[in-house]
This record gives sequence, C-alpha cells and structure tokens, in this order.
Amino acid sequence: MLVLGNILRRHARVRPDKVAYVIGDTRVCYGAFNAAANRLAHALRAVGIGRGDRVAILADNCPQYPLVYFACINLGAVLVPVNTRFKDDEAFYVVDHSASALVLFGAGYAEMVERLRGQWSHVRRYQSLEEHELEAWLQPYPTEEPQGLVDEHDPHVMLYTSGTTGEPKGALLSHRTYYLQAAQSHHATGLAEEDVGLSMFPMFHMGGWALPLGFWYDGGTVVILQRAEPRAMLEAIERERVTYLYAVPTLYHRMLELPDFDRFDLSSLRTLASGTSVMTVEQITRIVDRFRTRRLFIIYGSTEAGPVAMLRPADLSRKPTSVGRPALNVDVRIVDDADGELPAGAVGEIVCRSEFIMRGYWRMPDATAVALRGGWLHTGDLGVFDADGFLHIAGRKKEMIKSGGENIFPVEVERVLMDHPAIAEAAVLGVPDVEWGEAVLAVVVRRPGAELTEADVIEHVRARLAGFKKPRHVGFVEALPRTAATRQVQKTLLREQFAAGRLSG
Repeated sequence: MLVLGNILRRHARVRPDKVAYVIGDTRVCYGAFNAAANRLAHALRAVGIGRGDRVAILADNCPQYPLVYFACINLGAVLVPVNTRFKDDEAFYVVDHSASALVLFGAGYAEMVERLRGQWSHVRRYQSLEEHELEAWLQPYPTEEPQGLVDEHDPHVMLYTSGTTGEPKGALLSHRTYYLQAAQSHHATGLAEEDVGLSMFPMFHMGGWALPLGFWYDGGTVVILQRAEPRAMLEAIERERVTYLYAVPTLYHRMLELPDFDRFDLSSLRTLASGTSVMTVEQITRIVDRFRTRRLFIIYGSTEAGPVAMLRPADLSRKPTSVGRPALNVDVRIVDDADGELPAGAVGEIVCRSEFIMRGYWRMPDATAVALRGGWLHTGDLGVFDADGFLHIAGRKKEMIKSGGENIFPVEVERVLMDHPAIAEAAVLGVPDVEWGEAVLAVVVRRPGAELTEADVIEHVRARLAGFKKPRHVGFVEALPRTAATRQVQKTLLREQFAAGRLSG
C-alpha cells in the first residue's frame, strides 16, 4: 500500500545515518527521524489519538514539525497545520472547525493557545513542542514501530485554504495522494538520493510538506528554513551545497536585489523551480542568467489539485509565459460555465482529474460537490490552451488574490474594513505587483465628516487579520461604481481607475 510511513521506515533501514533534514543547527538522520516519530506516535496514542482523529499544530518551522507529521501518519491521524500568521479569531476557527482533539504548539505560541484554550470544546490536551517539554513527555515511550491499521486512502493532513465563500475550507489529502505526488516529483524533475533541496515554505503550507516529502521519497536531504529570508537562503545554498532550489517569484526577486548576490557560491545548484504566480519573460531571463542555470521548472498547482501543469526547461525559451503542459498523469481541460470543454484558444475555467486531488472539504459536503462535480477538480482559475497544448493562466474566476504565494479572499478583508467607524463602503481587489505577483488594493468611501488616512486603513486590517492580507494600496473615492440592475460593485472600473491614478478622493 502507498502509506507514507513506509517511506521513512524504508530509509531508516537502508540509510539510517544519512541526513534527512537540516533546520538551523539541528541535523536529523533517517534512523533518528524514524525513531523519534515512533516515540511521538506512541505518546499520541497514550492520550487517545487514533485513526481519523485530528491533531492541530501551531508552530514555526522547527526540528519537531516533521516528527509530528510522521507520528500522525503512523497512527492514521490527520494533522491540521495552523497558519502561524493568523490572528486569534482565524486560529480559533481552524482548530474549532476541524474538531481537533489535541493542540501541539511551538515556541512563541503559548500565549495565543492560553487565550483560546477555554473556547475549544473538542480539544482534550495541549502540548508544548519546546525541546525540553517534548522530551519529558516522550521519555517513557519506545522507538518501535506503532502497530495499527492505516489505509492508503485515509486522509493524513487537512490543509485549510480560503474558498469561494471566503470561509476557510479544510482540504483532506490522503496518503496515496501525497505518495504519488512525491513519486511524480522524482520522475518529472529527476530528483535523486544525492540531491539536497532547500524548502523556503512554512510547514503549515502545502509546499512546506510536499516539497520535503519529494526529497524524502528518494532518500535525499532537505534544508528547511525557519523563515524565508533572501540572505539566509543564499547562505544555506552555499553552506549546505544545495542542488535544488524552489522559490516563489517574490523571493527570487529579493535574492537578486541583494547588492552582494554575486559573492555567494551557488555552483552546487543544478535545478531551479518556481510557481504560485505567472512570471514575465524578463523575470525568467534574469533568474536563469544570474543563477547560471537554464534548468528552471515552472510548476502550476494548488492545495486541492496538487500538481496540474509544468513548464520544463526545454520549453522555457519558446513558451516563457505559459505554465507548460499538463503534469504527468494529470488530465486538464478548459471548460465553460456549463462544464462544456472548450477548444484551444478559448478562455475558461481550468479543471483537472488525477490521483493528486483532494478527497474533499471537511464537513462541507456542498462545497465539495461543487468543487469535484463531474469527477473533475474545479480550480477556480481561468486559463487557455494554445495550439501546441501549453496552458496559459488568464486570471481568477472568483477574484481570489494571490500575493507572495498566499491566497487572499477580498470578502474577508472587506468585512474587516466595514467594521471601521469611519468607513461607509469598501471594495477589495487584486492589482498587479512586480514583487508579490498581486497586491491588495482597498478602495474606501469615508463616512461624511470622517477623517481617515491610508495608514489608518492598513493598520485597521493588520491588527485583525494575518499581515499578508493587509492592503498595500488604499484609494479613496466619493462612491463605489455599481451596476444599475444588481448594484454590484464594478471592480473592473476600480482596477482601471487605480491604474490611471484616479483613486485619490
């Protein structure tokens, strides 16, 4: 069976002394990795965690995070990573909605957990992941493999992602799904045991789990950064002789902007990859020239869909603005609003079908039925196939903003803005941004006689939502443009006005 725990067990037997991952000053070999994950699995079982139970984790990237993943995997439990950028209300929702029975928390999050613990009715235990506290908890438990029934179709992780209603949705991903994703990474990009990958994603993110797993599948090594900081990335590449670098366009831009970029020894790199937003020809050219390798993969996918399409290095020069052809073992179609397939050259919604897609949304049967109707995952993205079968992204069907690799739904920000006593109306939309791909624009109508500055608006959102959701631009208008019949805000006009510099109010 394609059960993820088999990956770690295999390497613990075959290459126990090979370094599996590096975080900060900590280096963990496969043998010790497996033994520690087993101990944690026994400890979880002792407090009542078993197959299908949800375990929430609120922590920055730390040596304990991968152990938690595999401990849950070994029990058939479902890990629920919580975005560490969330404010109290956002974190509360994820743990409460998932009905998690246990909350594991890292350094720096004890105060948030203390504030919320009385409100989580499903949680039976809270456990710190700080090294001395975790070791005290695990001390009595053995390192032998825990016995229990785990099926490859069981979910092993629930990743919360903003949906078309603005409410976060818990996407359930199975063992089989991620096992096959790891195998696909191996075949598509040529990963091998000798590779050393750099993971810049937080481990609560899809990429922060899927990317390391791709290297562990092959018995390679992953350098997991505690935070995505450009200089730290370059230092890690040089120090650890990294061979594979995946970074979002924003971070490539920031690394290349460092005045001493050329002093770093990046000669170990043989493969680059990127995704989350479409890059310009100029950006791609700059990356391959400055990093001195044309082996750059552009990967398009999502939490719910997994890998969807890939642009291979051989096609960079002739199709630089596409995201490539459908990924290995993935069927992709472009459909109209009635789910009718469209021909090449026609723009429609991107839908896909593969072994990589989610099982569904936790406790949201209606949303699941809509997303997976007809057996195809509906991405909500608009795209078009060209005559050569290459996929091009055309925009967002539901106005989702993608900024620096994070999804932002305008309704959530609009609701917060409307809580401000000086704001009469507000509309939020995404606008192009060289660094972030897209940036949040808030267009605001002041209440009569109210005084309100751009800084006031930004701070109001920043204090209530994760920092990446705050507006980077604020425009003031006398009234929002609306359609005559339905009174819907015409965001296309607002976007045009912003581009023309006419949102000063």
